[in-house]
Amino acid sequence: MLNQLIEHKQQAQAFWQAWLAAYPSFQKLPAREIVEQSNDILQAHLPDIAFELENANLSASDNAFTHSTIVFTAHGVMDKFIQVQAVCEQAPDNLPCAIRGFRQAMPNPDKFVIGMNDFDLSVSDIVVKLDEWCEMPALEVAFTKTIDDEFLQHAQHMTFIMLDHVLGEWNSAVKLGTVDFIEQADEDFEPLSTLPEKLQTMWLAMGRNGIYPEECDYAVAQIEEDEGQDALFFRRNQSANSLLGRADMAWVVSITCQIEGDDDVQAAYDLQDAFEAYAIQNQQGIDTLSLMNLSQGERTVFAVTSKPEILLAQAQKLCEKFAHLNAQAYCEYDPNWVHYRQ
Repeated sequence: MLNQLIEHKQQAQAFWQAWLAAYPSFQKLPAREIVEQSNDILQAHLPDIAFELENANLSASDNAFTHSTIVFTAHGVMDKFIQVQAVCEQAPDNLPCAIRGFRQAMPNPDKFVIGMNDFDLSVSDIVVKLDEWCEMPALEVAFTKTIDDEFLQHAQHMTFIMLDHVLGEWNSAVKLGTVDFIEQADEDFEPLSTLPEKLQTMWLAMGRNGIYPEECDYAVAQIEEDEGQDALFFRRNQSANSLLGRADMAWVVSITCQIEGDDDVQAAYDLQDAFEAYAIQNQQGIDTLSLMNLSQGERTVFAVTSKPEILLAQAQKLCEKFAHLNAQAYCEYDPNWVHYRQ
C-alpha cells in the first residue's frame, strides 16, 4: 500500500508540473474551460479523482481564480482518497488560489436537488435517524415521497451522492458507518438537513475531538479458545480514539512477530516499546492496538500515523533488529480505523 502512496505522489508531482506549464493559457479562459482542461491534465496522471473550482464565476472571461478554491474530489470513494491527499500534499507554493482536498458540506442544503435519468430527488424527500453501532454512527434512511420500484435503487444511489454534498465528502465516507434504507420512517426520523449537526454532536460525544491525548489509558480483553476460534488477547489504547477521523491520521503501520518461548515474549515487548516510541514522536502518530494470538504464538502491534513512509522505515529497522522473531512490518490506508474498531 505504501508503494501506491509513493507512486501517487510521483503522479501528483507530474500533474502539478504539467498544470503549471498550462496555467498561462488558463488566465483568459472562463472557469468552465479551466476545469475541463485541468481535468484532462489530471486524468493523464491521477485518473480516479477530479479537479473542481469552487466559488468561481463559471461565465467569467478572466480572473477565474480570484476568490476561488481548487478542490480535488474522489466523489466519495474512500479507496481513492489516497490520491486526493497525495495531490494536495504535493501542491507547489506558487498556485493562483487556495487548494483543498475533498468537497465540504454545503452551507444551506435545504433546497438541494439532484436530477439524474429523468428522476429528481431533493433533501426534503429524505428523512434520517442516527444511532451508534460498532463504535460508529449508523444511519437509517427513508423517503418521504412515493418512489416506484423501478426507480428505488436509483434513488438510493442518489442518496449517497446527496450525503456526500450535505455532510461533506470526508465526513460522509469516513465518519458514517452503515447506511440502511427503511421502507417506513417512524417518529424518531428527522429531516436530512439536520444530519450534519447531529453527526458532529454524536462524533464529539464519542470522544473524537481530534486533540492529541496528554496521557493514554489502555483497556484489555481476552477471547478464550474454542472450536474454530483462537485464543486472543487485546490491549487497546482507549485515548487514541480522540484522533479517529482526523484526515492526517489515516495510515496504520503494524509489526507482526512470532513467539515460541519465554525469551521471545520479552523481546516482543521490547520491540513493541521501541515501535510505540517511534510512533508518538512529535505527535505524528499514536499506538492504537496490540493483539496476541495465544493459539498461534503470534503478536501484532498497530500504530496510526501521518508519516507512513517514516514510521514504516523505522518499523522495518526494528524487524531487522528482532529478526529472530520473524518480525514483519506492514502499512495500510485505514482512514476510519477498521483495525482499531474490530
